[in-house]
Amino acid sequence: MSQHPAVSNDLDTATHVQTTIGVPELDPFFDRGLITRIHAKLMSGKEATVYCCRAHPATRRRFLAAKVYRKHAASAHKWAPEYFQGRERVLKERTIRAIRAHSAFGKTVAAGLWVDAEYSNLCRLASAGASTPVPVARAGRAILMEFVGNGAGPAPHLDGVSLDRASAERLWGQIFGDVKLMLREHLVHGDLSPFNILVWDGDARIIDLPQAVDARFNNAAPRLLERDLRNLATFFGRSGLEVDVPRTFVDLWTRYQRGEL
Repeated sequence: MSQHPAVSNDLDTATHVQTTIGVPELDPFFDRGLITRIHAKLMSGKEATVYCCRAHPATRRRFLAAKVYRKHAASAHKWAPEYFQGRERVLKERTIRAIRAHSAFGKTVAAGLWVDAEYSNLCRLASAGASTPVPVARAGRAILMEFVGNGAGPAPHLDGVSLDRASAERLWGQIFGDVKLMLREHLVHGDLSPFNILVWDGDARIIDLPQAVDARFNNAAPRLLERDLRNLATFFGRSGLEVDVPRTFVDLWTRYQRGEL
């Protein structure tokens, strides 16, 4: 196994190793000359841990974010029919049964699909011009992507940002534009809320996309889209912005079905 610098907690000025705990899932990124140091663990959840890494000068970036999924990353509720439908098109029947039975083999396969889905969705949306982190590389259960933030730390989530009415209107317009762009690419986030939107330099960036569903093959897509819009409307309503969710949803979905987005 490759030996590389371990985690350091200061994003901007770290000069020495502060822990002996390595992250072997990130070794391929060191070996490929994409990162030179792991500076901080940014967050650790049920499905993944995210690190801030010093980028290799060749990448022309200062920092990169590395998201390492757990071995059994896809939580059970995310593989309910509303999220799973459409993905089975590329799977063998035996694999589908294992995933639905939550067997050890099924969980391992599901986790792999989860990582595949996030990376492919990021690539797809970055190419389309959506405001999501730009993917850099994928290795096993890890994804290396654009870091949203600076040396002082990562960008805050939308839920932690105070907005006046004008700022709320501008951010809503941008986020809704991205929701529309995603739908034009046949994707519905499916879990969109102020907790998986970052705000940096006044702009919003949508993150956490493994559960996004393909609107062409998933019957739950309309309901998930309306729920995403309602989550956003509830948040922006705190700043005095009123969004007619039923009308907005019907107009958006109708335009999508007609190919007018």
